[in-house]
Amino acid sequence: MNKKQTESARGEPCTMRLDKCTGGGMNTTTVFAHKNGAGMGLKSVDEDGNEVGFYSCYYCHSVYDGNESHPYYKQPFLMQMAEFAIRETKKKLKAKGLWMEKEERKPPTPPKSPYE
Repeated sequence: MNKKQTESARGEPCTMRLDKCTGGGMNTTTVFAHKNGAGMGLKSVDEDGNEVGFYSCYYCHSVYDGNESHPYYKQPFLMQMAEFAIRETKKKLKAKGLWMEKEERKPPTPPKSPYE
């Protein structure tokens, strides 16, 4: 688990922004909500090893996880909203240096000797 990525949600606005969202700036309920679908007790991780999720207030996280019902939000809509939120959060994580692509993780290749 990337603790720094999870802790980066503190004070951030919610990126899901459902209709009863409580996630304005400096919100104390904002957490890093992991993308659903990895399996019980598992965190969604992309091919580069980054945990996938979004900044979410208590309300949006509860609706996304199915703990709170909503009169007209269906699962496909929530999944689509989560993808938009993930994209926005990914930009914020990159700006904070907490999201790395595989190419960025590789150490630089030393130059080859001119004598080879």
